[in-house]
Amino acid sequence: MKWWVQVFAFVLLAALLIAPTSALARGYSVAPGYGSAGTPAPDLAPITFWDLSPREMVIVGALAVSPALVFPIELLLMIKLFSCLAFRRVARANILSNLTRNTVYSCIAKTPGIGPADLARETGISRGTLNYHLALLKFSGKIAVAKMHGSLGYFENNAKYDDFFQIVLKHLRNESEKTILEVLAARPGSTRSDLERVLGVSGPTVTWHMQRMSADNLLAIRKEGRHTRYFLTGRTLECLNEYADRRTVSAPAHTHDGTFFPSLETPVDSCT
Repeated sequence: MKWWVQVFAFVLLAALLIAPTSALARGYSVAPGYGSAGTPAPDLAPITFWDLSPREMVIVGALAVSPALVFPIELLLMIKLFSCLAFRRVARANILSNLTRNTVYSCIAKTPGIGPADLARETGISRGTLNYHLALLKFSGKIAVAKMHGSLGYFENNAKYDDFFQIVLKHLRNESEKTILEVLAARPGSTRSDLERVLGVSGPTVTWHMQRMSADNLLAIRKEGRHTRYFLTGRTLECLNEYADRRTVSAPAHTHDGTFFPSLETPVDSCT
């Protein structure tokens, strides 16, 4: 049940509780239930409170407090009954038994840092359905969500990636920034002009990307006369090499320190 429905139900219940009894009907008339006045009623079989059904017990309890409580309690009972009939309880043990949800989780596991738009495109699942399954996966603790520069990235929630690692992976989801990281891993100290030639974009565009990554502590910047040289931080390089080790790379490239990192031709991960 959505939070605003719960709030509305609570406000309605509170208003009815504090409503004065004068707001109810000002008068009533009594008519005999059996025959005309003076005619004795037939013998009735007495029942106790404990002979009532649970629903009737709740209603009797509400009547004992205030007659105005009967309607909201009846309404809540109907909503509860509908919920029991319409939805199967999703537990952590069976969270991935749903085929669509399993597809979403598998895609996130294969493409860490993927955003909702890419996730919808890769899986072919509509955004509404996708949001529903993402909410269940997050609620059950199967995935973690990282927000960076106004966008979301999804990860397995299994301590595989720490906060900084998640930031690096989120930048790898951007093709231009992925290329910049690969260039700097292979050729540390590259200048803006070097990156312009590789990316085929203007200088201000390169600067914009470098500022984003520098703000997240992925880069170290060094001024040498008229040139500005860029280097990956040690932690960034560790994350990139660890990520490369976890992937199947057809054409690895040596970096300056002899470690491996995917070549520029390696595409961004996809679910397929």
